[in-house]
Amino acid sequence: MPPTSSTSASTALDDVIILQSQAPDAALVAYDVRTGAHVKSYTRASRGAAGGVAALGDTKLLTLSVDKRALDAHDLTKESLENSSVLSERPSAIATSGDGAYACAGSASGACAAWDAKTGRLLARWKAHFKAVSCVKFSACGGVIVTGGEDGAVHAWRLSTLFDEEGGASGGGGGASAWRSWTEHALGVRGLALGGLRGVGGDVTIVSCSGDRACKIYSLASGAVLRECRLPTALTCVALDACEATLYAGGVDGRVFEIPLNAAPSIGASLDGGADARDGIVALEGHAKALVSVECTRDGAAIITASEDGTARIWDAASRQTLHILRHPKASICATVLVPRSRYSGQGRGDAGAEKTRSKPTPPPTFSKFLIGAGDRSGVKPWQGPNVVIRSSSSAKRQRREMRVDEDAGAGDVATAAVPDAAETADIRVRLNHALADAAKANADVEQWKTLYLELKQLVDRQLVDSDA
Repeated sequence: MPPTSSTSASTALDDVIILQSQAPDAALVAYDVRTGAHVKSYTRASRGAAGGVAALGDTKLLTLSVDKRALDAHDLTKESLENSSVLSERPSAIATSGDGAYACAGSASGACAAWDAKTGRLLARWKAHFKAVSCVKFSACGGVIVTGGEDGAVHAWRLSTLFDEEGGASGGGGGASAWRSWTEHALGVRGLALGGLRGVGGDVTIVSCSGDRACKIYSLASGAVLRECRLPTALTCVALDACEATLYAGGVDGRVFEIPLNAAPSIGASLDGGADARDGIVALEGHAKALVSVECTRDGAAIITASEDGTARIWDAASRQTLHILRHPKASICATVLVPRSRYSGQGRGDAGAEKTRSKPTPPPTFSKFLIGAGDRSGVKPWQGPNVVIRSSSSAKRQRREMRVDEDAGAGDVATAAVPDAAETADIRVRLNHALADAAKANADVEQWKTLYLELKQLVDRQLVDSDA
């Protein structure tokens, strides 16, 4: 994201990195990127997921609770959880647009859902992948959602098509059609990165990585595969620096690979001696287990990596030296997110025009669970029958009490109660006699069919005996 007027290059390191653990009772821990000091902890009560945390604007934080199948919302200034929204499917990845207008979550079934982040209204739900959605990203302009799945595919979806009541229904069976699709990976996609710069024609760079050891670079405008780089280990995460000149990829062996994108495209010797990587690749070593995330500061001065070994490292991009080592109290880290430091200190470093007083933050909305209408392209059909009223035990007891009260109140008015007249009584008796006659006729028919069945069975038995003789 390019620096804004209130955020200069000298304040990029004033960001805060938030670490999420896979432990069910582990809190979210926030550290200052510049100093490495602990800033705040956020209460959680459920297990997190890879890619399960995202910043909603500059004030809110969204996290996935896999065990509870919920989407939790936090205020950056409060340690306690603000609210939790139950989802219709088990979530697997979460992302928000840069302006905080939309939120999108992928599920283990391959479906995606998009909400209006300000109202919580579910805007669209569609089938994005055949297998679980592993990662979701918004473009810098917020008009495109890019998803990666365990099926090895990368899809780009236009929000204008997804939110259009008549668009996206051409896939047959309620499916939505992707704007761009790439199926270059042999294994599931593990990480995605989108460039924040816009080239000629508004092009956006998309990078994906997979367990097949490959990084793929695509053009969103043309849909072409621009470049491919193979590394000596399976990859789990990827990131681009602010200038899109360097690509960082994290591996399962704990190494972070620095790949210069402006280098010569000739094939060179890889780090393990094979001829399948490009020249100029450098490995940053320090983590003991697989990488779960790679983040770049907005000025490109530092790289932040997190690993399953429970540590996060802040690297100086120029010298490739470790500046700080951050630790999570509950071992394995599963996801990270960068948020502005100004939300904690009241103003950012060097922000002379920052507001001295802040308005009271609005509570986050409850995200809707269902969407019934033309925007629902996930294949889930609404209930078509009549409304079903389920009475609780308390309502049944209340109804019985009301009946007893009515009986007590009307005990003295028995004589005035409505009594059927003689004509109505005679009509009821006639209908009862007809019903009894019909029942007797039905019983007689059953007995007759039983007799015919026994006679037929005896006839068949005699014929079989005669034939055997």
